[in-house]
Amino acid sequence: MATIDLTGVTNSPYIRRATGVATTWQEVSFPGWVTKVSVQPDSDVYVAMVGAETPTDGGSVGSHFLKVASGGSATLVIRDCDDNPTTVGVTKAGSIFVAAATGTADLTVVLESGRD
Repeated sequence: MATIDLTGVTNSPYIRRATGVATTWQEVSFPGWVTKVSVQPDSDVYVAMVGAETPTDGGSVGSHFLKVASGGSATLVIRDCDDNPTTVGVTKAGSIFVAAATGTADLTVVLESGRD
C-alpha cells in the first residue's frame, strides 16, 4: 500500500477519509504540528505505531496493535499542546499504521493541534 502522506497539511483540525485499507499495514504520515491523531473506522481495524515492533507500509500485522471496533474511535496523543513530547526524552511519532482486521476497511483520520 502507498503511504498516505499528510505531511504538507497546514490546517487544523484536518479530516481525511481513507478507503479500501487492506489487512496489511498502511502508513499515514502527518506534519510535526500534530498533537493528537484520531481514527474512526467503519469496520474493525488495527492501529500501530513504531514501538514494540516496527510496522512498515505494506507489512504484515504483528502482535502489538490497538484494535478499534467498527463505529468506535481511538485518539492517540502524540505530544503536549506546548510542542513538547508527552514525556521528556521520548521521540514523538510522525505516523501511524492502520490495517483492516478482515477484508478491507474505510476509516476517518483526524489530525489536531493545540490545547483541548
